[in-house]
Amino acid sequence: MSMNNLENKSSGYDLESILARRRLEEAQAKAERKKFLLISFLILAVLAAALIVVSVQIGKIEAYNQQVGQGLIEGAIDNDISVYMVIRVAVIAVMIGYALFMLVKLLKPKRRKPNRSFWGDLGIYLLMSIIAVAMAFPLVFSIASSLKPLDELFRFPPKVFPQHITLDNFSDLIVVLGQSWVPFSRYLTNTVFITFVGTFGHVLIASMAAFVLAKYDFPGGKAFFNIVVTALMFSGYVTGIPNYIIMSKLHMIDTYWAVILPAFAAPIGLFLMKQFMEGLPTVLIEAAQIDGASQLRIFWTIVMPNVKPAWLTIIIFSVQNLWNTNASTVIYSESKKTLVYALQQIQAGGIARTGMAAAVTVIVMIVPISIFILSQSQILETMASSGLKE
Repeated sequence: MSMNNLENKSSGYDLESILARRRLEEAQAKAERKKFLLISFLILAVLAAALIVVSVQIGKIEAYNQQVGQGLIEGAIDNDISVYMVIRVAVIAVMIGYALFMLVKLLKPKRRKPNRSFWGDLGIYLLMSIIAVAMAFPLVFSIASSLKPLDELFRFPPKVFPQHITLDNFSDLIVVLGQSWVPFSRYLTNTVFITFVGTFGHVLIASMAAFVLAKYDFPGGKAFFNIVVTALMFSGYVTGIPNYIIMSKLHMIDTYWAVILPAFAAPIGLFLMKQFMEGLPTVLIEAAQIDGASQLRIFWTIVMPNVKPAWLTIIIFSVQNLWNTNASTVIYSESKKTLVYALQQIQAGGIARTGMAAAVTVIVMIVPISIFILSQSQILETMASSGLKE
């Protein structure tokens, strides 16, 4: 009985100590949360004050510049404005980054704590925010430029966002394309056909070749894959002349196939698919073979669904390459030209078509960016898994 009582007391003490420890941890968490909110409020207040001061200073300089008019002092005024504009963009970027950090910190308080302090987390988030702003700035500037009237496009120092938003650049682009003796729909159809067929063939051929290289041993397999890896070092400018000679020997110059067939043999697809398929368990294929499944059925029903991130990544790369090609070196007939070629001819029209050139830039990059946004998680999974082995 004494031993049982002792055990009950000890278990009671353990339970009380656990509860006390939890209450202490909760109190510490609340204290840290209040401290974090206080520090965040002070930081945001300082950033907001700096933003207000910079904005007021910019307003004063612009007002003074309007009063002074044209003169020698105008260059100095413009330089001051550009410096303050950069400071304002940097302050806004830091505010946005810190606000995102606050949301992550407050909405996920029970996440696994990394081996770094609060200030380490803050530094990483701020650094990532600055890098994100720097990478997104060209995209934002291109879209904003396409919405500017012609006078704002030539303003110095240039402003990031338009003061008077207009769609005249896109309407003028449609008018100019409508005046061409080849309809705009023809250019678009050519580009869509080349992109679709080239991407489909690239994914299919790369997947089938990678399946054989990854899961079967045969003489010359490693040497062939080494050739593929070596081909990754050569850009399209290097292989342009050999491709032209081969297509000329095959009498495919000035046809769609002069662009589509080289896209089938792009080495990046075979490399990614092979590396990803090596991480696929071989027991799945062996089990399917025991059940009597054919090689084609194993490929379509087992292998391809399990390597979906890889072929989605290949689709991104192939669409980006084919959609942005002008194919002017292998296609000469105007009725077979691509959309990018027609848009580039508009861009070369001179200063009067600067606004249309900005609209062209946005139109060309819409399709690759849209596909990338829709499948970015699959791309990240492919990049993370391409070097893993079973």
